[in-house]
Amino acid sequence: LMLEDAGNHGVDEVVIGMAHRGRINVLANIMQKDAGQIFREFVDKDPGIHFGRGDVKYHQGYASTWTTSEGKKLCLELCFNPSHLEFVGPVVLGRVRARQDRRSDRFKVMGLVIHGDAAFAGQGVVQEQLNMSEIPGYRVGGTLHVIVNNQIGFTTSPGQSRSSTYPSDVAKMLQIPILHVNGEHPEAVAQAIHLAMDFRERFHKDVVIDMYCYRRHGHNEGDDPTFTQPLLYQNVRQRKSVREGYLESLLKLGEVTREEADEIAVRRLEHLEAELNKSRDPNFDYQFHLARGAWSHYRGGPDAAVPEVPTSVPRERLQELLRKMVELPASFTPHEKIPKLLVQSRLEMAEG
Repeated sequence: LMLEDAGNHGVDEVVIGMAHRGRINVLANIMQKDAGQIFREFVDKDPGIHFGRGDVKYHQGYASTWTTSEGKKLCLELCFNPSHLEFVGPVVLGRVRARQDRRSDRFKVMGLVIHGDAAFAGQGVVQEQLNMSEIPGYRVGGTLHVIVNNQIGFTTSPGQSRSSTYPSDVAKMLQIPILHVNGEHPEAVAQAIHLAMDFRERFHKDVVIDMYCYRRHGHNEGDDPTFTQPLLYQNVRQRKSVREGYLESLLKLGEVTREEADEIAVRRLEHLEAELNKSRDPNFDYQFHLARGAWSHYRGGPDAAVPEVPTSVPRERLQELLRKMVELPASFTPHEKIPKLLVQSRLEMAEG
């Protein structure tokens, strides 16, 4: 929905940074990364595949093109990121600003940063991003911040991890909207997105969406959340999934039949099973699949087959340029310390 709105608001490029949770879902269903490629990256049979691409398998980045329902094409980039997840935020904003400067347009490129609740409140790099968001040298015309608020930081409850009521309270330092929305209601989330994108387009400032939800499973494969949050997870087990709850609403409205919904789920599951089996095939052409994404051949380190290019400049030319750099116009009177500090030292440098 955010990408649909971005296209409608004239955005051409979206740079995304996000935490772990939901990342593979985004790679497969939003970034359109080949599912077989994702599975292949998890089996550790391709030496060097992750070198230069992050420290965990699901920290992979990707680039692709999203086509909106109106036929508008958006360039998407999901940034690689380290385990210290909020560090990717400044990277996103730097990429956005560089592209905006290159295009001389502050609003055709936007950033989307998806945060965890404990991280948004607890990591100072988030406050630094907010603080710099309206400084001319760093302004990007508004970033959309989405907090996936699953009410738990690793294994820590909110009351033991922050002093504020909401994880988004740090954003109160700015005069920007902070929208709180129930993550179990997709249409409410959609309305929050519409409001956020309309605000960004009109006022060119950040917007924060605190999407209140929960984590159905533990922090990772080895974490059983019933050890640390037994009462919370008694309630979680009793709740329907977001898909099932929303499907019930659609069934009541007559928007879809149970058979149609089940057919979609079965078709998708069959596709994933086929991709998983393909990835296990020893003849699977992994390099072909890699080549379908941007940054596909990036491994970090030097490229083997790149010839050396002479880049030297004659000493006399460098001396000439250094002397030119310290010539002051006759009509200009510098500060009294400038001639010695700048002019004299650079002339001495020019002479070696």
